Amino acid sequence: MVDDLAEQAGVPVEILEALSLALPAGAGRLYDQRVYRKKHGGIREVFNPRQPFGTINKNLHRSFLRLFSHDPPNHVHGFVRGRSTISNASQHLAKPCVLRMDLEDFFPSIGAATIKTTLREQGYEEKAADIAVNLVTIGGKLPIGLSTSPLLSNLAFLDTDRSLAEYAQSEGLSFTRYVDDLTFSGDATDRHSVDIAQILDDAGWSVNTRKTAFMRRGGPQYVTGLYVGESDRPRIPRQVKRKMRWISHVISKFGYYTYMKDFGGAGEVMLRSRLLGWACYIAAVEPDVGYPLLRAFDELVPDPDEEIYSLL
Repeated sequence: MVDDLAEQAGVPVEILEALSLALPAGAGRLYDQRVYRKKHGGIREVFNPRQPFGTINKNLHRSFLRLFSHDPPNHVHGFVRGRSTISNASQHLAKPCVLRMDLEDFFPSIGAATIKTTLREQGYEEKAADIAVNLVTIGGKLPIGLSTSPLLSNLAFLDTDRSLAEYAQSEGLSFTRYVDDLTFSGDATDRHSVDIAQILDDAGWSVNTRKTAFMRRGGPQYVTGLYVGESDRPRIPRQVKRKMRWISHVISKFGYYTYMKDFGGAGEVMLRSRLLGWACYIAAVEPDVGYPLLRAFDELVPDPDEEIYSLL
């Protein structure tokens, strides 16, 4: 089975075993680490694997997708092909109350023992599971930044997903999860938030109470960044639409480079790829707003080669 794992990783067994021994020893040369301060306190560690570790991890991710028997529950929308923040928000339209709860340190709270159990359940023998665990965890935790982490996080949370879904159904609530963002909608009350927190605590997860929010009809109701107060579809927040229209206006009137230099575009790193990305996302949610922006940015914002040339 170790031979099979090496084939999945795309390297000889000797290299796989050496890498497996190096990572737990804290071989920082195999990855770059960045630490960010969270808006509401705490830090977030993000890991960027160097080569060949990055390629090996991507190969393992592709193998996991192909080999694992995993049918994501309907309510899970993060890291699932064909689902998105849009499909997630669409389950909570025009509800009397939207209850949002957030998990504390979701990825790092998934330890090596949990990942080993997950791999064993997927048919990996003991030694292969031990090697694989060393290749997909850093410091004994599931890291943010590795290709394998999203799928493994969904597998690790599967039992809790089922418990929460059963509870929501019994209470007549709609429930979705997008990574660590849990949303319940309907006639949600304080009792529900207490019960849900208890289910999570019993399963070994912690709620970030600073992010728990009840959003009632008539006031702002947002799910994964989209407004859900209307019954037909999610909407892009008004302030986002206003900002992107303003950017389009400034660029059309004064030019892209003036916008970047004198109107704050450079400070927000609003390069062509980012502007087009924003326009594409808006078009996916509200086509009548997004497509005009997409056409304008495509026409008015120079491509990367032209940007570089103009700065020489």
